[in-house]
Amino acid sequence: MTGLPDGRPGDAPGEEPFDPLEPLLRPPAVYLPPPAGSFETIRRRAARRRRGRALAGGTLAVAVISGAVLAAAALTRDDSQEVVPTPANSTEHTTTSPGPTKPPVVPPPGPTPSRTTPTPGGGPSTVTTEPTRTPPTTPPTGTDGTGGSTPLCTAGQLTPSLGGGDAGAGSVFRYLVLTNHSGTVCHVTGFPGLSLLDADGKQIGDPATYQQLDHQPVVLRPGESASDTIRTVNQQGTCLPTSTSLRIYPPGSRESLVFPGKVTNCDNEFVVTPFTKGTKGNPAS
Repeated sequence: MTGLPDGRPGDAPGEEPFDPLEPLLRPPAVYLPPPAGSFETIRRRAARRRRGRALAGGTLAVAVISGAVLAAAALTRDDSQEVVPTPANSTEHTTTSPGPTKPPVVPPPGPTPSRTTPTPGGGPSTVTTEPTRTPPTTPPTGTDGTGGSTPLCTAGQLTPSLGGGDAGAGSVFRYLVLTNHSGTVCHVTGFPGLSLLDADGKQIGDPATYQQLDHQPVVLRPGESASDTIRTVNQQGTCLPTSTSLRIYPPGSRESLVFPGKVTNCDNEFVVTPFTKGTKGNPAS
């Protein structure tokens, strides 16, 4: 390219003629700088895409492994342990083995309604149940003299009364009589439980103590009686009030009979002997 006389570039041989308008029509290109923070935004988006691809790959791997485990379990399953449901038209029977049982608890006897039985030659006797005193344990059966056995008399079969008496050597003796007023044979044996009562039915002093004597079961047919002896002292030492009635627990019974009678406990001497046949006490007088 050669220059022109005015200093402008000229056209070199073989080149296109210089166009003075070209610099105006095609100015040099000016590149704008990237917006602030654009590279950081691009990096964050790329990191999110990488995490998403990693999560998707992990989920796919877990699904593949789980499917493989389930397939292996299905292949190795023991069909003999499969539970077969009960058909809809069948009845299922369940057998429950009985567990250990406890023995029944027998509650202590409580009061029962009173009933009245006639007392020969005296007032009525009342049958009650009170767990205050239990007489000594006695055999449940007695011999009726024919080789058979009889049950123990219950309070409801017996009528108590005070018989005659005697005195001697500072002592007073009264006979306690039990009569079988029922229509069946029964027996008594041993000692009764015996207490003195005042007019209000309250107990006077302690129950009678026992004088140990040999004794046997006494079989009572209907109308027959057994008796024992009550011994007190004759107005010596300190005397308790004279009783209005007495309460007796027949041998082996938890039911009591209350009947009229006057007995005085002096010097804390109130003793009873075991039952024997008849109405004259034990020993018989």
